[in-house]
Amino acid sequence: MKRSVSSPKSYKTGFQKAQQEYERFLEVKNRLNQIKAYQQLKQGELFLELIEA
Repeated sequence: MKRSVSSPKSYKTGFQKAQQEYERFLEVKNRLNQIKAYQQLKQGELFLELIEA
């Protein structure tokens, strides 16, 4: 099924919406990576404390 865009304006609006959604996705992904890195850091600190104890 081939869909055609009726006007450049609707194409531009749809493209901008997709861009915003992608930017939001990147923000969430970066935040999740930060949380994961922080958890790994904490686990590493706990591991060091166990070794030193």
